[in-house]
Amino acid sequence: MTQKPSLVLLHGFRGSPLGLEQIAEHLRLFGYKVYTPAVPPFAGAEFLNVYGPDHYAEFVKSYITKNQLEKPILIGHSMGSLVASATAQRYPDAINSHLILLSPISTRTPKFIRLISIFAVLLPKKLVDYATTKYLFTSTPKDLFRQTLRLTNLCSTDHLPRAREVMKSSLFSTKHAISDFKLPKQTLLLAGEKDRLIKKTATEKLAREKKFDAIFLPNTGHLHNYEQPLETAQAIIDWLDQSSV
Repeated sequence: MTQKPSLVLLHGFRGSPLGLEQIAEHLRLFGYKVYTPAVPPFAGAEFLNVYGPDHYAEFVKSYITKNQLEKPILIGHSMGSLVASATAQRYPDAINSHLILLSPISTRTPKFIRLISIFAVLLPKKLVDYATTKYLFTSTPKDLFRQTLRLTNLCSTDHLPRAREVMKSSLFSTKHAISDFKLPKQTLLLAGEKDRLIKKTATEKLAREKKFDAIFLPNTGHLHNYEQPLETAQAIIDWLDQSSV
């Protein structure tokens, strides 16, 4: 029996491995070894000298080497999709030929979001958490919103980095799009169809142009990892099965 490849899940801006744990747990039930590193500068990760594509790629490559992973599949959410894309371009031989990008930054974020994310470090953390979650949350149940907000709070306070480091990583996350990078042909763009940050039309356009696979989860948006973690994990599993990985 062919051994399944390892999966490396990369979280997004102001995130933490905690935000992807429900997805990781479901993937493990299906026999995958799943790794969830903290992405700099968040969740206790090492700080980078420069927060740029090459430096993030080097971070991931070092993580793969340190953990002795054999060509793992990268799965990046939001800013993590940029980190995964940068790694795929610089170190294609170190990773699997399949790439999965959740809530991909298919085009650069809107200008007003860029300004807010850069200067959000000057505002009270709980206010930023609430405003961000409220903007990106698309489901209707109030209890799910409260649950998501609690998880957002936990992620943003997980070994809270210095404001200067957050600002530098914010510049990286708003300056780039996954379309800036050379990605493998077998790339999946998995997004919520109601994503307010990166519109569905932008992701559809990129998928058509690059001939990538695209899956849109109904009734959810940019935070589908919180709103629909099991559906997200199942979509990943189904795609990998169909791709004969």
